[in-house]
Amino acid sequence: SARATPAPPWEAMFSLSKLLESAFCSTTPGSAAITDLPEEDQRLPPFFTEILVELLRYKSHLGGVHNFEHMPRIERKVTKEAFKGFTDFEYAYLTVVGLANLHVKSEEIVSKSNGKVYKENPGVQLLEFTSGMTMHGDRPGAIALLRSAPTSLLEGFRLAKRSKRGTLGFFKDGFDRTADPCLEGRMGRLLSYLEKESMVASGKVSMPPWEDVSLQPLREGAPPMDIVGEHLRVFVNECTWTWAQAKKMEYEAAKAARGEDEHAAEFANLCNESTFTDALKARGVVATEGVQWECAADRGSFSPYEASVNAVIERARQQGLSQVEIRQGPKSWKYVIDIRRFVQINPQTKKERPIRMGRAKEKPPGKGQVSLKDLEEAVRFFVSMDTLAPVPHVD
Repeated sequence: SARATPAPPWEAMFSLSKLLESAFCSTTPGSAAITDLPEEDQRLPPFFTEILVELLRYKSHLGGVHNFEHMPRIERKVTKEAFKGFTDFEYAYLTVVGLANLHVKSEEIVSKSNGKVYKENPGVQLLEFTSGMTMHGDRPGAIALLRSAPTSLLEGFRLAKRSKRGTLGFFKDGFDRTADPCLEGRMGRLLSYLEKESMVASGKVSMPPWEDVSLQPLREGAPPMDIVGEHLRVFVNECTWTWAQAKKMEYEAAKAARGEDEHAAEFANLCNESTFTDALKARGVVATEGVQWECAADRGSFSPYEASVNAVIERARQQGLSQVEIRQGPKSWKYVIDIRRFVQINPQTKKERPIRMGRAKEKPPGKGQVSLKDLEEAVRFFVSMDTLAPVPHVD
């Protein structure tokens, strides 16, 4: 019988290299930790930071960072055409951060949504400012999508951790930077992934029930104590999930064990009056309208920043950040605000201008917000009731 002609050596070598690349290079992740995230992203709810850290492990596999100096950050709404020049990593990262911000601000966004188009819909405008995504707020089902989008992301990631294709498959199959960049467009691919993976998923659910970590609507005019109490309920459950991950426990088991004497001190390191207060400040729950940031003009006078930029700077200050990027002017020029040195820096020319923080005309807290005084009073009450642990003593 005829003998098969052996493949040329170069062809065999090429096949071997492709096999090795498929077996190792394309599936072997790097290492990453939460400290590798930007400061502002480290303060997002823990189940979203877990996704970001996992995404960081596949940074090189998904194209890395090309359009940002360090890490992707939400600066403005990105158009469909612009996203074509982004990497898969940048697109996925911005989508996860955007949905995390939507989760934090969901009730405020929903309460301001009036069923109208973007220019007439303050809820959609707030969505774009906080998440970098817009949506068709005048279409049926808009409110349901706002409430369910973050849930879908977390459910997709939960399924990915049990899937044969793993989390890299989730980041490749659940995100599509060629789709319409609005909320509806971004969720289309993710929902398709969910539908496919749900058919083969089985086993225990490791994520907390969504109602445990989502703010429930409060009645109009709810007192500050009720607002803080609802945020405390969610924060305690977020800390429980973080603690469960560290202890390699199921969420429900950790929920039952967190108050036991043998675990109370350890859990209090995560969940106490200081960490809770910091979280509410970072999430914009504490009203900051009484602060106005200003920048020095050419002739020595100071000009106030516009409201949206002022809110970004003040939120960064409350979060303890040293710097924050802003965009302002008719062409959305980028500047860096150095909060510790009190200067505005043009990253292209390196020119610096002094900035200052002053008092603006006092306004009452917005819907879902509380004053710092009311927050401190509520925290003292919950500590006295043993609902919230005091700051642990360090020996």
